[in-house]
Amino acid sequence: MIEISYLNIIPSALIALDHSLSIRFINPAAEMLIGISSQQALDRSLQMVPGFDAELCALCERVLSTGQSISLFEHTLRLPMNHREVTMHLTPIMSAGSAVSQVLITIEKTDGCERVVSQELKQEASRAAGVMAAMLAHEVKNPLAGIRGAAQLLKEEVSPELQSLTELICNETDRIRDLLAQVEIFDASALDHKQSVNIHEVLQYVLSIAKSGFAQHVQFKERYDPSLPPVIGHRDLLVQLLLNLVKNSAEALSGISDATITFTTSYRSGYHIRAKSPDTAANEERVSLPIMVTVEDNGAGIPAEIRARLFEPYVSSKEDGRGLGLAVVAKIASDLGAAVELDHEYTSGTRFALWLPVDSGR
Repeated sequence: MIEISYLNIIPSALIALDHSLSIRFINPAAEMLIGISSQQALDRSLQMVPGFDAELCALCERVLSTGQSISLFEHTLRLPMNHREVTMHLTPIMSAGSAVSQVLITIEKTDGCERVVSQELKQEASRAAGVMAAMLAHEVKNPLAGIRGAAQLLKEEVSPELQSLTELICNETDRIRDLLAQVEIFDASALDHKQSVNIHEVLQYVLSIAKSGFAQHVQFKERYDPSLPPVIGHRDLLVQLLLNLVKNSAEALSGISDATITFTTSYRSGYHIRAKSPDTAANEERVSLPIMVTVEDNGAGIPAEIRARLFEPYVSSKEDGRGLGLAVVAKIASDLGAAVELDHEYTSGTRFALWLPVDSGR
């Protein structure tokens, strides 16, 4: 049972629900945050309380049925007067017989520091990768061209039985050249200009490439919000970013009979990052990224031991993986002033979330 006297003095907002999602307890901090008194809240269905939508109610039902806790970081609580960015923890409360009797919602205000640190670490990794790419391209590409040219000249001079070896040299130098082309994205200079992009048109283009090529074994699902405004970005780079995410998922779904990748778009107003700006005294500004695009699959998920370093170069869960695909994704997102994250709470496979800025000129 809940110790009411203790929970009333806790500064975090607390709400307890029974199996019908009716409110059985609300502490003063929750009353102040939501703007509702305990007299109004008690015995009221959670869906009838401002800020708590059907999606959140479904998560509470999952906690009640499974007994597993769920955490929502940087969640936007849409209250009537304003929107609050909060962290929410949904925790099962066990009865004497070890059955789940209630779910306790803990709500804490957040300023987004955790997300800012994460994005800054990704940007630092991208900058370090840029230095590496510049050195690698300079040291390898020029002599590589010389090797290929020499092999082509030798082909005209050697016997027919040795010509296959010169062809092998040319083919392998071409392969190395293509590998370097994948790395060169890290040394790309900042974009001089961005453009208005229809994100749904980009997703449809990516979908057509995937279906006709590397993801023929995958079933695709699309859940789009057709009312979304254009984003500000670069179409070709967004195509490359999303193709890398889809290719990563398609490879993870190899051998799965019901392999499925789902695209989702939505508007979420609570996501912000810090970005460099020449127009502010501190040379930084808080940028809103309200357009969320998710790419999720029903594969085995990302091993826990590499999740924290997933977007770094040469980090891969695949035996033959080079670990460049997601590093390229992080680099492009950084260049576009966007953000990309792995959804750590998604347990039915892997879900990546891409956050994009709106074209403010529209």
